[in-house]
Amino acid sequence: MNTPWVTHYDPWFKLSLSYPDMTLYEGIAHAAGRFPHHPALTFMGRQISYADMLREIDQAAACLHQLGMKQGEVATICLPNTPHAVIFFYAVNRLGGICNMVHPLTPAEELSHYIRTTSSDYLIILDAMLAKHTDMLEQSRIKRTIVCSIMDYLNTGLKIGFFLTKGRKITRMPRRDFYLKWASFMQQADKPEPYQKALGAHDCAVYLHSGGTTGSPKTIMLSSYNFNVLAVQGPQIIGNPADDTFDPTGLSMVTILPLFHGFGLCMGMHTMLLNGMRAILVPQFSPDVLADVLVREKPSFIAAVPTLFEGILKNKKLEQADLSCLQAVFCGGDSLPKDLKRRFDRFIQARGAKCSLREGYGLTETVTVCAVNPMQDAREDTVGIPLADVLMKVVEPGTKREVAVGQDGEFCIHAPTIMLGYLDDPEATAETVRLHDDGLRWVHTGDFGNMDPDGYFHFKQRIKRILKVSGIPVFPSQIEDLVSAVPGVRMACAIGVPHPYKMQVVKLFVVRDADAPDEATLRDSIVSHCEKNLIQYAIPREIEFCADLPRTKVGKIDFVSLERIEIEKRQAAAEVKEQNETA
Repeated sequence: MNTPWVTHYDPWFKLSLSYPDMTLYEGIAHAAGRFPHHPALTFMGRQISYADMLREIDQAAACLHQLGMKQGEVATICLPNTPHAVIFFYAVNRLGGICNMVHPLTPAEELSHYIRTTSSDYLIILDAMLAKHTDMLEQSRIKRTIVCSIMDYLNTGLKIGFFLTKGRKITRMPRRDFYLKWASFMQQADKPEPYQKALGAHDCAVYLHSGGTTGSPKTIMLSSYNFNVLAVQGPQIIGNPADDTFDPTGLSMVTILPLFHGFGLCMGMHTMLLNGMRAILVPQFSPDVLADVLVREKPSFIAAVPTLFEGILKNKKLEQADLSCLQAVFCGGDSLPKDLKRRFDRFIQARGAKCSLREGYGLTETVTVCAVNPMQDAREDTVGIPLADVLMKVVEPGTKREVAVGQDGEFCIHAPTIMLGYLDDPEATAETVRLHDDGLRWVHTGDFGNMDPDGYFHFKQRIKRILKVSGIPVFPSQIEDLVSAVPGVRMACAIGVPHPYKMQVVKLFVVRDADAPDEATLRDSIVSHCEKNLIQYAIPREIEFCADLPRTKVGKIDFVSLERIEIEKRQAAAEVKEQNETA
């Protein structure tokens, strides 16, 4: 097949790399053996060395074993980016369990769904989020719930400050054996037993939740090997040699992308830790918090979404900041507007940075990153070139036929990071991962674009119906199903509309029943129902009532037509505003 991108590999990228046949835990244990005194984690000013982190992982595994966790059982991790999440993640892997990664703001009904569909037996959750889940957990299959607090890893001064401002407002944990505070959990066992391998590198180790390649929610099964491959590719991604000469001393990344997301989990956490670097854990997904971290911690790398980069540009704390520490900055999770890239590059370079914002491409079915712009030849309007051992091509949608260079079609990917499959959905797995005539398994991504003559890939749009709000996947069909159950709603259709800060927010079109209440009352009912049952990113920010909705030739609601009409309406409004301002 045609692979013109390899001519751009030298000096940073390699054609092929060697990947360890290790579990996630074994990879981290190996790194701790090499760099015991290096800082592994930073959390709100506190540093944890590799040796101390490994000791806590081993102790957590012993305590989980004492609680009864067995090989193959599932533990749901419903936490922000805190040390508990990192330690518990690798402890579960040490025992041969599977980590089910869930957004910490997930509503009770949705968390119940994730627990049920993944057959989770254990849950670890933040104390601030527990109260809204207790009723659900009483009826769930969860055997034990470990309850964490931000204060668990704060120094004394910060702990007092946190308690006075936030901690004392948190509802107390119910007094039942079913619940264990983190400190009590870590005392369940006297000391760890010697390590015994309970999981293969190619066995399922992680469940991540995404929209599949068609836009309907799926649970994606990934192995330790999948994660380790991308972690080994990490040095070349950030612009360092992918060989034994790589020195991680002093290198760090702001881990602000959430750990329930593949990009945050693998690039922000596992890639850093497997390579002896430092992960700066940021529990709050906020531009203001990110600005504080940049000033205080002087990180080497940032991986974030457009929303956060836009927020950085507006943050007054960074007006006089020294950003010469930055060696590489990456954008993922959503399309990067050209104007934002240019403004951000000017911003950081004016403050001493020698790098520029580089865009990449990936999907959860391949852990995440498959392609990235190389440091020495990053190009606008592209998502870069494939990584080592990754093949990409563009095919005619719905077929396996490769199109000509420069012609638009569907991205297909062959890589050692390809998922094991969708949980309990062999039909969807077979539809997504297909055997081609070359004998290779290819992921049909549902993403549309082309490859130019130099081998750079240009992403155009998603064929799959997924919205990205602040980089978080939102599924219109889920919103529509939920809203359609509200009394008075006859039909509903959700689309994404532009937002100056979040890039995109949800707009909902609603057709009322004949006997529906007035629009204001129905609007309040819809919003209230969504707030109880949807993650905050999926809650509609605009609701428009219509007499009817456009249909396709087969009678389905034509959301594409609604999107086009909405764009035209907003463009017309912008033109009128501009004319009025000129006048």
